Amino acid sequence: MENVEIKQFILQLSAEAGEFLRNHFYTYKNVYQADVGAYVTNIDLELEETMRRRIKEKFPEHEVVIVGGKDNPSEVGANRWVIDPLDGSSHFARGVPIYTTTIAFQKDGQTKYAAVNHPQTNQLYFAEQGKGAKLNGTSIKVSKTNKLAKSYVYLELPEKKFADQPSGEFKKSMSKVDELIASAGQVETFRIGSAGMCLVASGSFDAYVDMSGSSTALGQLAASFILREAGGEITDLKPADNGFVQVVGTNGKLKVF
Repeated sequence: MENVEIKQFILQLSAEAGEFLRNHFYTYKNVYQADVGAYVTNIDLELEETMRRRIKEKFPEHEVVIVGGKDNPSEVGANRWVIDPLDGSSHFARGVPIYTTTIAFQKDGQTKYAAVNHPQTNQLYFAEQGKGAKLNGTSIKVSKTNKLAKSYVYLELPEKKFADQPSGEFKKSMSKVDELIASAGQVETFRIGSAGMCLVASGSFDAYVDMSGSSTALGQLAASFILREAGGEITDLKPADNGFVQVVGTNGKLKVF
């Protein structure tokens, strides 16, 4: 009974969060610069508080972790919610309609449910462990493309703020970008990894490549779960570095690098 309650609550909370963001997309926003090229708005902060409160009201004993927040997540929480109220704050602040709100629920370290809502296109992706993935209630599967030369790839470019890294990782990443553009059928460059992975899950793209250098495992938790449940695969481009990851998400048939 609890599982049904959690599933219904995630879908409801995701829909509510998406509606809130959509309704505030064209309104005035107070914008704060959190980092180079990164912004936070009063809308982010209000939604974060609302989502945390709603979860705690419904499940007071559950742990709530905000992606990029100040929470110190337990090693393996018995019942943990991982939420990113607004993935794409910079887009949202500048009026670019590519952003999402994400929710994942874990029990004893295992992800059981996840939802990613793309408010501006009214697309709500949802997955349940072992039961596949859905888009607006309809089952979805990854594409069958198996040749890179015919593939449609969603790419997150290396972020300029990492260009002065002494290790030369930025140049290495840009070299891989050149290689990908030369080999793939078509490469589209966006940010917002949760949107990219879900578009691979639905078969719209064949692969998602994250070279940004700013992604975290928690930030990608919901979307990567949905992609796997849709039949896709996630592989690491390199070991995690200070909590940051670089991954490739594919339909499981395509070799990108």
